Amino acid sequence: MSPSQPLQLWLITDNKPGHRNQLEGLTNALADLKPIEHHWYDAGLTLSARFQSIVNMYKAVQVKKPDLIIAAGHTTHLLLLIGRFLFGGKSIVLMKPSLPLGLFDLALIPRHDGHFQQNNVISTLGAINKIKPCQTHDKNKGLFLIGGPSKHHGWNSRQMAEQIEIIIDGAPDIRWKLTTSRRTPDDFSPLLNHLKNKLTIIPHTETGPDWLPDQLCESGFVWVSEDSVSMIYEGLTSGASTGLLEVPILKNGRIQKGIQNLLTTKALYRINDWLNKTVTPNPTLQLNEAQRCAKLILKHFNYVE
Repeated sequence: MSPSQPLQLWLITDNKPGHRNQLEGLTNALADLKPIEHHWYDAGLTLSARFQSIVNMYKAVQVKKPDLIIAAGHTTHLLLLIGRFLFGGKSIVLMKPSLPLGLFDLALIPRHDGHFQQNNVISTLGAINKIKPCQTHDKNKGLFLIGGPSKHHGWNSRQMAEQIEIIIDGAPDIRWKLTTSRRTPDDFSPLLNHLKNKLTIIPHTETGPDWLPDQLCESGFVWVSEDSVSMIYEGLTSGASTGLLEVPILKNGRIQKGIQNLLTTKALYRINDWLNKTVTPNPTLQLNEAQRCAKLILKHFNYVE
């Protein structure tokens, strides 16, 4: 491959927003380092969707072969390996795979999923995302990112609303915005109606693909409900001061260990730390895993000029 030729990327998606976010983040980071051309393929739930993706791959390979085939999500593994076997290219999976690691050329695995000694593993701090570090944070703007119940966390809408009101009352000079997620219960937002003069609520259904990156760049302070692990790392990556809104924990496992490590190093803080002024709400972690991993991938496969 000559230095002037664009890197050919095939991206395999299960169309889950979080997984697509990871693929877009890595693709953008690679594009910042090297010319690329990319194509998306659907690893949908139906056999017909996967078969159509293989047909589309066959058509694409008549023009140019892939250099890297990248996938995120357990249901994408088989299509990733089929594409690698039939059409060439190097296979990269953005998670701890459900199939043996040796089947993949490279795996980007969050540290909270374990430590691996294989030379085809890159360990990441949280999941890759498409947020970029910003220098434009406004200390007079704040953002709440609200999730909902999950298999690891319970939920109490009233308790969440009370935490938000405490923070707003404690920082009255900040202009606050809040957005929800698909998991946020319907009874949550009405509990904040009395704060409408201090808080602007934008439901997740009214946010576009660039809304969150733009808001994270603008906001000096970000509070994320503890169940929303991906949004926690997005807040940290943006460089905003990031705090945790507490939710009931159902399972103490690897994800909680990762969050605790961030709290221990004071990259994150809890609401009680903020109230008691036992932390200084300034970012202590310079995080840009997409860029770091993009550089390592190019080096791993000798695409560095």
